[in-house]
Amino acid sequence: RYIEYLMVQKSFPDKRSVIYLQHGILASSADWVLPGPRKGFADFGHDVLMSNVRGARYSRKHTYLDLDRHSLQFWDFSWHEIGVIHIPTMIAYIINKTNENKLFYIGHSQ
Repeated sequence: RYIEYLMVQKSFPDKRSVIYLQHGILASSADWVLPGPRKGFADFGHDVLMSNVRGARYSRKHTYLDLDRHSLQFWDFSWHEIGVIHIPTMIAYIINKTNENKLFYIGHSQ
């Protein structure tokens, strides 16, 4: 644990850094918490935010498309859109809500 703590502290010098975790394709935000308690960035004092892109298990509530009634429209998106529209929008939202001017982005296969 001590080595893990030192590695995290070296990587993130500001003790209250904002960290945005983005899951990969065919995954969800749950992947970041599966290791269990005392193993995440929040345990080291960081503000951690996770998202679920459209299609992920926990992203079935669209703001205006009902998945049961508008299935074709709901699934009409591309991975490119996630990268150039959705993720930058989420980053802007996080920066606005936290009043920070930067954050750490950690993602995989996205």
